[in-house]
Amino acid sequence: MHSRPQGKPPFKEMAKRNLRNLAIKARYRSLDAYPVTKLMPPRARKAMLSRICYFPKYNLYYARLPKCANTTIVRTLANSSTNGLENVSTAWLKTLFNRLPSAREFEQSYKFVVLRDPVERVVSAWRDKGHHPAFIQKHRYAGDETTVPTLEQFLTGLRNNDFYKNAHYLPQMDMIPGPLSEYDVGTVDQLEPFLAKVCHKAFGRYQGLQNEQAHSTDARKRVLDISDLERNLIEELYAEDIASYAEIKAK
Repeated sequence: MHSRPQGKPPFKEMAKRNLRNLAIKARYRSLDAYPVTKLMPPRARKAMLSRICYFPKYNLYYARLPKCANTTIVRTLANSSTNGLENVSTAWLKTLFNRLPSAREFEQSYKFVVLRDPVERVVSAWRDKGHHPAFIQKHRYAGDETTVPTLEQFLTGLRNNDFYKNAHYLPQMDMIPGPLSEYDVGTVDQLEPFLAKVCHKAFGRYQGLQNEQAHSTDARKRVLDISDLERNLIEELYAEDIASYAEIKAK
């Protein structure tokens, strides 16, 4: 079993990242004015600013979506694009690659996104975040601060509260700046061949899939057991995601 990388990124690279982001924030000043976030619904802008993933050297923009294998994708992009990042933790890589593109850079960039089956994604969020003690204590979707909510209670709680404040529950389509037609679109269930194509196109090489899945939520299996009411709640909350995903899979 391999240990997970724990190191920090090179100081010079982080300094460049920090200077870029300071300049962009000073220029645009607000999420409503910044050319990337202003393409998203207002409810998604704050949550997504720290998840922007851009590679200036290759003019590559990755729309990094929570609960869509983004940890594996970031690690794979790092290893295929830049030597010397093998020992840097993925948490630090996400910070390093959180470089804010200018309007022109974003417009001209090669953009890609990886989508996940919306039903599977929300079940995964429930199994991961919804079972976490801090979440249970804060939200009490099951009625008290210790009981794990059922999927129905979790979905009802999301519907009745401002679930858009947390990017893990935001609809996928909310987090993609601009029309999906401008992106190369992959899916989690076909991740490796898609990422190989992206890396060869962007970097000229592919160093293999760097799967850094901390734990499995068994979401794909648990989808088979959800009730009609639970499925109806998911369809109510994520109607656009479901329609868009079905269109992508039909191609």
